[in-house]
Amino acid sequence: METLSRLRKEHGDILHGLDYLSRARDALEKNRQPPGRFFELAILFFREYADKYHHYKEEYLLFSVLARNKHGEIDLEMGALRYQHELNRDSIAKIEKSLNGYAMGNEIAVSTLLLNLSSFISVLKRHIYREDHLFFPMAQAELSETEKKTLRDQFDREEAAADGEIVVQKNRKRLEEMAALVSNI
Repeated sequence: METLSRLRKEHGDILHGLDYLSRARDALEKNRQPPGRFFELAILFFREYADKYHHYKEEYLLFSVLARNKHGEIDLEMGALRYQHELNRDSIAKIEKSLNGYAMGNEIAVSTLLLNLSSFISVLKRHIYREDHLFFPMAQAELSETEKKTLRDQFDREEAAADGEIVVQKNRKRLEEMAALVSNI
């Protein structure tokens, strides 16, 4: 299913971002300080690419069709996936709020940063795993060819409206810069 291939490819980009966040978190745990620019890029990447560009297609397009077809059987699971998106939005906001103190060497800000990095990384990795191994195969099996085509058309429209190719390229460059910034810490 083409839409699932797109989402999995986006998951690959997001997992790269999570790998770079993990490196930064590991450095912080060893009292090394990744540059503030790294965290600024990470916030932009996860807000623009993961949340606005990727999660929208999952939450409002794919999950809606899948939940409707399952007639309430997976509503709790769909709610959990949406809740995880909200938890991660909250973690990103807290990471952003800690950056001024982090830049000044404030240990409370560093602890806040560590706490929210750990939460964000763990929740999002599990979330992606569950989507890739549970919900995407379910969608592949449950959706009719007509529904798959309709989803593909909706994805095309959403990506076009969001200038999808520009969003993807801009955020892949952010990933490259993030990789460079954490490669030597």
